[in-house]
Amino acid sequence: MPLSKIQSEILRLLASHRDPESFIAGSTPLNRHTLRCSGGIDVFHDREERAAEAAVSDAKLLEEAGFTVTWLRQLPTIYSAQIGMGDEVTRLEWVVDSDYRFFPAIRDGLSGYVLHPVDLALNKAMAAAGRREVRDLVDLLTFHQNVLPLGAIIWAAVDKSPGFTPESLIAEIRRNSRYPASDWNALSAAEEIDPADTLARLRAALDEAEIFVARMPTDKAGLLFLENGRVVQPDPDHLDRYETHAGQRRGHWPASGEIQPGTPQTGFADPSH
Repeated sequence: MPLSKIQSEILRLLASHRDPESFIAGSTPLNRHTLRCSGGIDVFHDREERAAEAAVSDAKLLEEAGFTVTWLRQLPTIYSAQIGMGDEVTRLEWVVDSDYRFFPAIRDGLSGYVLHPVDLALNKAMAAAGRREVRDLVDLLTFHQNVLPLGAIIWAAVDKSPGFTPESLIAEIRRNSRYPASDWNALSAAEEIDPADTLARLRAALDEAEIFVARMPTDKAGLLFLENGRVVQPDPDHLDRYETHAGQRRGHWPASGEIQPGTPQTGFADPSH
């Protein structure tokens, strides 16, 4: 149960304030189903004015419910506060992020709306390449095992940052995968996470991803592939079997209609339950 009691209470309380333009993203939707504990809750928005409105209205509702709200930052693109109740505290951030994604935000029974698991996975790949945080490696491996193989994640993720190729994205993730024992020891989790085992499995996933991207045609970079309505890692020798799906502003559902709104269509547990 990686979500703390206060985090679950906050998500339930604020669920009515969430919608397709104000949704839960970051690691919280993923870590509800894993061992790693999230340090806080991230609420994503496409526009600065929407983030500001959400921060004010959410904070008011929290205070009315008896939570303490201590502001840490109030900037145009990010509002951050420490939320407390009794002996428990957590961080809550309202963030402005790009509205370019592959799928719309989906309904969620706990949080109201969350970013689609596939878009969460693509964002995590970009985070793992662009910063040094050991939690990104753990989350990326979880996405590989439960949402979509890492090769397909990386292949599509480059569409969110045109400066990357799939090969260079893999190289950056490898470069950012060396951490001292102290960083691993500081990782908050419901059970101990074995660094050696985690890194060995991540290296194997990256090796597999390298083989996959080397076999793919470069003119298909930045696309997702669907088979029978599910996002999959395709067979590079038989790409005609799959429907392709490209990103766009605010995301969209495939033209085939085989993916129903609100249905993740991945191996990951449906976040609405």
